[in-house]
Amino acid sequence: MGKNTKFGVLYIVATPIGNLEDISKRAVSTLSNVSLCAAENTRNSKKLMNKYNIRTKLISYHKYSEESKLGFFISQLKLGNDIALISDAGTPLISDPGYLLVNKAIKEGVMVIPIPGPSSLIAALSVSGLPLDKFVFYGFPPRQKKAQKSFLTKIVSDAKTSVVFESKSRIKGFLKTLAEMSPDRNIFLAREMTKLYETFYKGSVRKVLDEISSDENAVKGEFVLVIEGKAKEEDQVFLNREQEKVLEILMKTMKKNDALSLASKSFGLKKNSLYKLTLKRK
Repeated sequence: MGKNTKFGVLYIVATPIGNLEDISKRAVSTLSNVSLCAAENTRNSKKLMNKYNIRTKLISYHKYSEESKLGFFISQLKLGNDIALISDAGTPLISDPGYLLVNKAIKEGVMVIPIPGPSSLIAALSVSGLPLDKFVFYGFPPRQKKAQKSFLTKIVSDAKTSVVFESKSRIKGFLKTLAEMSPDRNIFLAREMTKLYETFYKGSVRKVLDEISSDENAVKGEFVLVIEGKAKEEDQVFLNREQEKVLEILMKTMKKNDALSLASKSFGLKKNSLYKLTLKRK
């Protein structure tokens, strides 16, 4: 379906991730001139609106109301009203609500326009000092321990730089699990970027974990974690504790080739890499 010029426009507007001065003139102009602004957190967004004297009506639109309010926003767009979508901070849809609205708007022929600006993902990558020719963004890790280990197994086995978001209450636990699997892997940890207590940590997982464990204030705020990819010359694979146990049992109860084949299929790892791992352990 083509774009309907009688419809309103849906603007996806990036807002500051901390420092309220990190906003473009175009973003301020857009927020001032749309009919409505869909905001993830209206109380937080009011601070930004007040600073720039923006009087546009704010309507709450978060992950718990994405479906229930979808019809309302689409109907407003079809009536010819322009709408801006903003998240709590940074660029909308990056681990934030908005996918349902953007997807539905596109299907209905509504024009969707980005107003680019701040992103904690890109900000952290740009100062990490880690390779950026290829990277993978994973968002927030699973909370369950077993799922988290599988999640990390994929990351530490990847040659590309990885980026993860994590909360203050779970960052230590996540780093401890990562340290069990790859203690010397280089990482970059950004806390409270652009805010008063902005802090960066860089070095091996073990080093960074020691630093934040000895600083009570280190686990306050929000975190972006950049993880170095596996070096291309590395033949080593990384197994979590459960995989280690399974491989050990298979090697004891089956022929080596059969055991490695089964483990390769089960773990999603190359058979040759597992073979080289067993040779190194002899």
